[in-house]
Amino acid sequence: MIQKKAKALFAEVSHYQVRLARTDKNTSPLTVEDVVSIPVGATSETRRAIDDFAGTPKGTFARANCAVYPQARFLHKHLAENPAKTRQKGYPETILESEVSVNPAEVAFKTLYPATGKNYDPTDTLSRETLYVGASHESLKEEQRRLVELGIYPNRLEIASVCLFAGTKRAVLEEDMDGSALVLEIGENQCYGYVVNLSGLALSLPLDFGISSISSSLEAELGLHDSLSARKVLFSKTFDFRDMGSKLLEDLISQVNASTGQFEIKTGKSVRSLFLPGIPSSLAWIGEVLAEELGMENWHPPLKEWLEQAGITLSPKVKERENLQDFLPLFCQMAQLESPTQ
Repeated sequence: MIQKKAKALFAEVSHYQVRLARTDKNTSPLTVEDVVSIPVGATSETRRAIDDFAGTPKGTFARANCAVYPQARFLHKHLAENPAKTRQKGYPETILESEVSVNPAEVAFKTLYPATGKNYDPTDTLSRETLYVGASHESLKEEQRRLVELGIYPNRLEIASVCLFAGTKRAVLEEDMDGSALVLEIGENQCYGYVVNLSGLALSLPLDFGISSISSSLEAELGLHDSLSARKVLFSKTFDFRDMGSKLLEDLISQVNASTGQFEIKTGKSVRSLFLPGIPSSLAWIGEVLAEELGMENWHPPLKEWLEQAGITLSPKVKERENLQDFLPLFCQMAQLESPTQ
């Protein structure tokens, strides 16, 4: 049975955190009445915590607007030689195969106008620039399965990277940022990164590194007996990782340096800012170590101004929270994010 609620519920679900928001309606302008961040543990425990926040009766599902992080996801901006080419039958599939290196038959994707995020319609308005977003059918099915296990029925299912990119782009434009920002979404087995500047999406980079990579390195460094022990240490809030942080992140630092270095040489634009959205507080050291090793500064978009522009009002209860920046990926789902000038 599916629970019916008058108010709206938003869910951002990663492999190590579920963030929920209860709002007065589904579309902005809206008011966020309450938020919660739930660490992902045993499925039954995580589901109980979700049910408690959502007010879900036993045996029912909470309906929510959901954003997920499928492993095989992509964002890709394409510049056509001639905008008329985008009218050609099979053109999107050709670009996915040649530039994104995916089999079009194995992915669900959309072609968007980069400036607005609206679906691209070449019969209406032609554009040289298009944005391809999507993920493999298999990874999307896996995310849907996880949601159901957690007692969530998705009213709407979207790739978190898409709305998060839109929100980051909006913040970059409003700040009139000098240089570019690197956004890193750290997952279990993969990081997905993208560079955002005043022109929008400048670079996307899937990285072969994740939480499991850090856990394996930690297990070896501390001489622990198993991966479970390593994960307990990794997610604890008492262990100081500053001395070994660069060692644990060595492979990630190398991959990011290679990608951003080529980008800076090719474009002449520096990547100065680093943004790790929604990372748990126990892993905050990752941002500190990466920024130091990469020669960047940790960037925190001005949340108050951003929320006002996005049509989001926070209840007094939510405003009192100290960690509101952690909920930016969740807020991006509910925001009015069409860029004012691009």
